[in-house]
Amino acid sequence: MKSLKIILIVTVIGAIAFFLVRSLVLIDRTGSISLPKNQFTERIRKEIDSIGRFPESKFCKESYDNINYLINDYYKPNPPKYPYGRLGNTQSENDQWKTNLESNLYSTYAEKFINQSFYVFRGSEWKLEDLRFIRSEYQSLRKSSLLQKGSPVDKKFTEIQTILSKYDEIISFISVCMVFSYSSSSLSDHFPIEVVKVKISQAKSYLNNHSENDYVNHCNRLQDGIKNIPLLLFRVNVRYLDDKITQWSGLYSNYNSHTDYVNNLYQPLKSEIETLNDETYHVANLDSEQKRLSNRWSVDNTNAYKYFTH
Repeated sequence: MKSLKIILIVTVIGAIAFFLVRSLVLIDRTGSISLPKNQFTERIRKEIDSIGRFPESKFCKESYDNINYLINDYYKPNPPKYPYGRLGNTQSENDQWKTNLESNLYSTYAEKFINQSFYVFRGSEWKLEDLRFIRSEYQSLRKSSLLQKGSPVDKKFTEIQTILSKYDEIISFISVCMVFSYSSSSLSDHFPIEVVKVKISQAKSYLNNHSENDYVNHCNRLQDGIKNIPLLLFRVNVRYLDDKITQWSGLYSNYNSHTDYVNNLYQPLKSEIETLNDETYHVANLDSEQKRLSNRWSVDNTNAYKYFTH
């Protein structure tokens, strides 16, 4: 019984000593045991801290790369004075300092980069060079083994990806509308107005739903592009009709009579000109352009009438 008491006392004293020693161990911000500092580790630490002081309006990739270079340079052996590198007095210290500094640099820079990216997204002028940098840098940072999956930083990278994906979607849509054309101009062919209506409806949907992303909705370049789509497609339609009038003008001699010409050529194309309406495009100069096209085609009818009656 006495032996049991002695064992219990020794066990309790041992446990108290263990937790006391453990409580005295210092932990740094990355969760690692604190290491002896020197002029090299202090210089890098101050450089890392300086990244946090960069304004959100200016990217600091160059500083990030320079600090990475310093960490790797100081880590390399430099005999005879620094046989293990300049970060620590032993290989173990040198390795641990490199790990700690790289982790600290990554977390500091990633947070600053995210803030700088959203500074761009909150603005109305999304410079193409800024978007190229954000796209490249977030992908590079996301590939790092230092990124913890599911962390707040990782979630912000996902949000950046979502913003850029929606931006790309709308840019692609605008580009498709800008190059849209239709050149088949036989009398049986007609401008694909139903296709145009779908595109205009999509443009309206983007406008009415804030580009389906509040950040993307800030970009003036996209907003202007979306708003211009009805006018853009209207001009394509007008150009098609102008070309069609040019192609079919002066061909009344191929018909047996003026009535034959009117029924089989003039009226079909006239009806197509009349399909230009506010229900589809809602543009300011629609009436004047429709009138111009109608007058132009009427000239051919006048010439046809003269041809058959003289």
